[in-house]
Amino acid sequence: MSLRTKIAMVGAAAVAACLFLLIIQGLRLRTDAGRTGGGGRPPVARDAARLQAAFDAEFHTRPDGYKGMCAHYGFSFPRPPKQMDPGLMYRAVADGAVDIIDGFATDGRIPAYDLLVLEDDRHFFPPYYAAPLVRKATLDAHPEIAAVLGELAGRIPDAVMQQLNYQVDEQGMKASDVAREFLVEQRLIPAEGTAPETASAASVTIGGKQFTEQEVLGELMATLLEHKTGLEVVRRLNLGGTMICFNALRSGDLDIYAEYTGTGLVNILKRDVISEPETAYRVVKDEFAAEYDLVWLGPFGFNNTYTLTMRRAQAEDLGLETISDLARFFGAGTESN
Repeated sequence: MSLRTKIAMVGAAAVAACLFLLIIQGLRLRTDAGRTGGGGRPPVARDAARLQAAFDAEFHTRPDGYKGMCAHYGFSFPRPPKQMDPGLMYRAVADGAVDIIDGFATDGRIPAYDLLVLEDDRHFFPPYYAAPLVRKATLDAHPEIAAVLGELAGRIPDAVMQQLNYQVDEQGMKASDVAREFLVEQRLIPAEGTAPETASAASVTIGGKQFTEQEVLGELMATLLEHKTGLEVVRRLNLGGTMICFNALRSGDLDIYAEYTGTGLVNILKRDVISEPETAYRVVKDEFAAEYDLVWLGPFGFNNTYTLTMRRAQAEDLGLETISDLARFFGAGTESN
């Protein structure tokens, strides 16, 4: 065999090998695209039975949560919703590990991860305006607390609370630093480097539930009180769920924590939903004072309502804009919980 023939055979083999590799790579790309929906996005589950929901522990059990919502809209999830830590849900739905979560309206990860909130078009969720909830005995002993915390009333609209949460959850800032920066920006406390009021022998304890927004609100209240009163402020943040904080407040283990009007109305008082925000606030204010000797101060300004939240691309692909759309997609009550 001549040298020229050998060279030609080697060249032909090399070309064939390259073509084979290109074909294999093309098949891999098409397979990957099928798995991710193209462009690296998670797949779109078009079969209702394949959609997976994940809710936090409270949403699973609250009357204004999962079961109440399904009864109100007349549908059931074909697959039982998973229970998931609220701190993990947003990344899980963004990455395609689940398809639907119970998001919080003021969570900064909703716009950051390009998620879509399904409209509560039949008005199941009550308004959840956050406000300081304080023991009456604490206010009797330290009446200045009401005036100081009153300076926060109406100062934090939805978009601002969403940004404060985002700074902690996605930018890695400490809740205490986020709170301090906000209070300085609002000219409620002096700039960095100015010492707060000298603490007296008296102290108050501020608590909070176990999620970012509660930690930020706890730090806002604690920092403001430290700068504007002589009280020592003890922080007991990230305690747990609603009833842990509420019972600690009633027993005197806490003096103050931030509560939500809808939670107070439905989850604590066991009342039916009241959609009008001022009426809901008036009811919880009056009944908490009469039954528990607890005082609702002025709301901070934002409404952190529960939501059903999905990946925007998936919701748009399935034509889902409202919870009623989701109910129709699931066949409105044809499956059992």
